Amino acid sequence: QYHLEKMVDELEDLERKGLFTKGELRTVVKRRTKFEYNLRRRKVQRADFLRYIEYELNVDALRRQRKKRQGQQAGKATVSDYSVGQRVVSIFERALVRHPEDTELWLEYIAFVKARRQLGETGGAEGEGYSALLGRVFARAIGAHPYEPQMWLRAAAHELDANANSSAARALLQRALRLNPQSTTLWTEYFRLELLLVEKIKARRRMLGIDGADADAEPAAGGNGDDEGATIELPALDEEEEE
Repeated sequence: QYHLEKMVDELEDLERKGLFTKGELRTVVKRRTKFEYNLRRRKVQRADFLRYIEYELNVDALRRQRKKRQGQQAGKATVSDYSVGQRVVSIFERALVRHPEDTELWLEYIAFVKARRQLGETGGAEGEGYSALLGRVFARAIGAHPYEPQMWLRAAAHELDANANSSAARALLQRALRLNPQSTTLWTEYFRLELLLVEKIKARRRMLGIDGADADAEPAAGGNGDDEGATIELPALDEEEEE
């Protein structure tokens, strides 16, 4: 009932904007009510959460399509612009309380937050505030699955590609290798990163016209002066302390 009552402002906003009719909103409420009651059962499967998430994303896609068709892209964002994204985050959080061991669920959550973050980068109000959330989700996912190389690799890729922070990406992979020293995939990607950073420094030296200068004038590979500390702040993992 609590989750259903939180929808009132959103539904009123959708009707006020003329994006959904009263009949359509009644249908939305019925479907959401059914999903919410399904999540209150004693045994809730992963698929139950994913079906709810899929429905919400379809509703949001329809809302954005109608908003664009009616020329409502400009202007200040209102509650209906944010509500579905916040609800999907809530559903993912509840799903992970029930299924914290499900690595695929973590990866789907990360993919959703990344997609919302990109909306913010392209000027969409819906994407605001997801950058900080993405860093927290990565940290929690790694804390829950420190022996899953895929978690570390995606976090490092996020630091390198999205944040342009090669130092943070290297630090993540080094921590991953301390916990997973037998992982061929992690070693391969770590070497790939180091080679990429060497090429980056070579390109910078050529651009500055110091290609033949003393190597001591440049920082070590990956020592980008623009890089800051890791934005994905990981707590001390028990597995590392034991070592």
